[in-house]
Amino acid sequence: MFLLIDIGNTKTKWMLRDQKKIYQEDSFLTEDIDQDYFQFSEKIHKILVSNVAGFEKEAILKIKLKKFSCPVEFVKPHKKWKHLLNGYQDISSLGVDRWLSALSVCESIQKASLIVSVGTAVTIDYLSFDKKEHQYTFEGGVILPGLHLTKNTLSQNTAQLINDDGKFQIPAINTANAIQSGFILSVLGNLKSFVELALSKSSDVHIILSGGDAEFIYQHLTEDLKRYTTIKKDLVLDGLFVLANNLKTL
Repeated sequence: MFLLIDIGNTKTKWMLRDQKKIYQEDSFLTEDIDQDYFQFSEKIHKILVSNVAGFEKEAILKIKLKKFSCPVEFVKPHKKWKHLLNGYQDISSLGVDRWLSALSVCESIQKASLIVSVGTAVTIDYLSFDKKEHQYTFEGGVILPGLHLTKNTLSQNTAQLINDDGKFQIPAINTANAIQSGFILSVLGNLKSFVELALSKSSDVHIILSGGDAEFIYQHLTEDLKRYTTIKKDLVLDGLFVLANNLKTL
């Protein structure tokens, strides 16, 4: 039995599962990680954790997990894992969530892919694929502030910009719509650039949207892009399971 935990900047997601099925899954605010959310009667053999929220949250969670008396691994990006190469210049500076997302995708999609995670931050990463060698390479990508971070930053640092809900409108005729539309166009513009890059190297490219605002961005894709796009909200947990499922000891 595996306990898989994804500590994000805003939310922490977890899943209790074995190789065949999921028994429990849930989420809570990362700021509440000092609470005791993990109460299981099942015997856990291994705990795998992805953490992008800093050392303090990791230290708190380590204390909470001691009661399970089993190995706990805080996963780090690898230079190479089976058929996935890491092309990042300094792998220690790569967010483990981006690495695990790539790991999940290369286990399920046999083609070049663009991985778009839309959460507190937005990341767009390019995963190339050599079909002949069955070799994937994480080529890197871009990082943007997410929708809520964009709104908060503008409202806190600009006197006349208020953190209100808006809608997509071009041209926007109020401030809330202008901020919302600017964010959407920023994500779509970056995605378009990466689609062009990927298509210049491969004729077959897939887009995977993940994160809390994945469906929000999907609504604004062109119909042409939607045909090549899949929404998979829990790529990081999926990536943790790929690692767990390859452990020798269950």
